[in-house]
Amino acid sequence: MTKDIRNPAELRRMFGANLRQLSKQYASVSELCRQLGINRTQFNRYLGGECFPRPDVLDRICRFFEVDARILLRPLDEIERAPTHPAAAALTDFLGSGPSTLTESLFPAGFYYATETELDEQQPSRHRLLHARRLPQCTLVRSYEPRPGMPQAAPNEREVQGIAACAGRQIYMLMSCRASQNSRIYLFTRGTDAQSDRWRGVAICLSKTTASATTTRRVLLRHLGDDPSAVLTAVRTARRLERPSPEPVG
Repeated sequence: MTKDIRNPAELRRMFGANLRQLSKQYASVSELCRQLGINRTQFNRYLGGECFPRPDVLDRICRFFEVDARILLRPLDEIERAPTHPAAAALTDFLGSGPSTLTESLFPAGFYYATETELDEQQPSRHRLLHARRLPQCTLVRSYEPRPGMPQAAPNEREVQGIAACAGRQIYMLMSCRASQNSRIYLFTRGTDAQSDRWRGVAICLSKTTASATTTRRVLLRHLGDDPSAVLTAVRTARRLERPSPEPVG
């Protein structure tokens, strides 16, 4: 039998020490708990080495901090981790996209139902689903261009990715398909009171050819969270309402 078997108390202390180190990048433990969806009192028990999280909660913590379950067994400094990308510092320090600025109260993680409306029209012409994923350095946003607008394209060609950041209470997102196709800049703010689950603003759709072809549309985002029924309903609605894009002239 191996001689270095550790008892549960030692493993709890190991996990607590690693979790404290991971949490240092957050100025507010309360905000971190909100983003993780973990009760502050329970989180403090993890930090203090009093208990282990349930397997599903451990999985949530590992995914959030981009580590694996070895944080239960070994010091964080001994675990090989993917090197931090040099852009991470710029995203946090210069764009203000880190967890202390773009908080859950400004732009929660999860799914959003987004519509775009031409400035001279009343009804939305574009419907899509966005997913925001919170990372320590930034918030990643992912979506797909509607199939009617790109009927011959494969799913990976319709995939859209980007980042979200904020300036005060105004949120901005830069998103693009591969090779800078269909690039967009979104600018919006969260509603208040009865409209707190909605974000309104504009979508600036950039043209790869000429600046004169760049268009601006009104944009509305509605937060769905991670409710499967709400997400499936939104997907069906977007497919039903999405109109094919007009054929280009010339």
